[in-house]
Amino acid sequence: MASTNAKCANEVSQLRVSKVTAESFRGVPGRIEVSFVHVNGRPSSALIFGDNGSGKSSIVDAVEWACQKAVGRNKSLKGNAAPSLANLAAGGAKCAVEVELSNGSSVRRWATFNQDGTQIFGGKILRDFARIPMSLKRADILRFLDTPAIERGSIFIDHALGEDISTVPSLTTDQQAVIDERHEAKRLMREAAIDLAKLIGVEPPPRDANDIAEMIAVDVYKRIPAVDRIKVSLPRAVQEKVQEVDRRKRQVYELNQRAKRLRLPSSANTERLLAMQSLLSGVGDWLTSAFLSVTGAPHIRRVEPVFGELSDVSLEIGVTLEGRVATTPQKVFSEGYQDLIALLYFLALARAAGQQGQARVLILDDVLQSVDANIRVALMELVVREFKEWQLLVTVHDRLWRTQLRDIFQRTGHPLVEIEIRNWNFGDGPNLSSAGGLDPADSLWSALESSDPFVVCGIAGRLLEQICDRLSWTIPISVKRKRGDAYTLADMWPGIMKELKRTSSAELLVKVDTWAHLRNAAGAHYNEWAEGITWAEAEAFGYAVLELYEAVHCESCKQWVTRAGSKRFACRCSAVRIESVS
Repeated sequence: MASTNAKCANEVSQLRVSKVTAESFRGVPGRIEVSFVHVNGRPSSALIFGDNGSGKSSIVDAVEWACQKAVGRNKSLKGNAAPSLANLAAGGAKCAVEVELSNGSSVRRWATFNQDGTQIFGGKILRDFARIPMSLKRADILRFLDTPAIERGSIFIDHALGEDISTVPSLTTDQQAVIDERHEAKRLMREAAIDLAKLIGVEPPPRDANDIAEMIAVDVYKRIPAVDRIKVSLPRAVQEKVQEVDRRKRQVYELNQRAKRLRLPSSANTERLLAMQSLLSGVGDWLTSAFLSVTGAPHIRRVEPVFGELSDVSLEIGVTLEGRVATTPQKVFSEGYQDLIALLYFLALARAAGQQGQARVLILDDVLQSVDANIRVALMELVVREFKEWQLLVTVHDRLWRTQLRDIFQRTGHPLVEIEIRNWNFGDGPNLSSAGGLDPADSLWSALESSDPFVVCGIAGRLLEQICDRLSWTIPISVKRKRGDAYTLADMWPGIMKELKRTSSAELLVKVDTWAHLRNAAGAHYNEWAEGITWAEAEAFGYAVLELYEAVHCESCKQWVTRAGSKRFACRCSAVRIESVS
């Protein structure tokens, strides 16, 4: 068994999802096909954009059900597949999904629901997808935060185990009461030991019973045999804490004896729990570095999961502060930071599973939308960086966050397919369009064909503002800080003009600047005198902005120019360059 596990741990699955087809499935009454193949011909990450309730989750749920015979951690959708998988507009009697994989194979799963019951068809879960759920949803974060530490490990009962392994037995009222009392006794024993450690100058303080016993034997009694300790005179405060530790230790022993009489399940005899412990407890290093990378919190030294100490399915998150002070996230972190810890923990598990052979496909179903805005970008930059070799399927409903996500993927050179859901209705389901080939300049080219000067000025002004927004941090420029960082064209354009005035693009910027006033005069606000703007003026403004866009944005690598030297700028592939001129 050990050799098999070692072999699996060294195998990195290269399997990716190329396409998913769903029929009468959840929010899809008919049949849809969604391709995740990039223009480079290989399956890539995907950004699925649409309003809430438009069917984004139906697409990624179809991928997950096909690959894992489940949807998230919702146990009602595992195995027997609840009828909620079938679309009501299609009759609610059947559903089917199929996923095409990068190795040329496919996985098909379908179900029927009638008076005779539920029938599920399709093969077993592939080994590549058998370790952990491949999706992460907001509900998972909330459940993690709301579940008491003593039973939090049960959230991950289906991790790292594949199929056909029995679940942990449910507990009786008496059994649960013993677990709760034992949890409290252990907590009080640890707190007393921490106080004792402070009194005698031991750092870091011990956490488990063995370490506590060793501290008392070595640091308190200096290895004097237990039978002779009664002769030792200790400072009163130290003596009181030693007695409190002993009292709590006796309580734990008595509760352990009660647990045996009640036949509480033991993790030592449960393969499922042992596998959970192996996966859940080995991610502390990454969890700590990821948290510090996102927050930059200088007072945090360690974020460490502790599994199985309070009960067979307990999971605590310990936090060590500067000065080696041990505490919990609930005591020192805001709700936003607690959300972040939970999210990073799920990501740490996904990363660990990927190292052990899980297919590197991860679904983030609108989960980052709820993260505090001040850390959301830093968090996603970490995800794209740390999961660079993964296929990330990300759903999003906010337009600004969509733009930020697109920029993050582009900056890191992570290939991305964009899929947009334009609308959804009960009878037809989601209306999909591929947004992967859309260029910000396309709307302006279309407007120039309309011969409407006001439409051209409005769209050209919007594209110019987008150009300025991107260049303001890729060049970068100095901008006076504003409330909410809500910068306008007037805030950014002078800085860009200043940075590029002695470059090969200087003449082009002067041309744009000549007509930039049309953005407000005719494109954004009503002005009576602007009624006389000619088509020639609007056309000149439109073409000048398009020329600037082509001078600072690369069609090949889809990147904006960044600083490459003194007054020199280039895109990532160097196909677009701005040179210094004397």
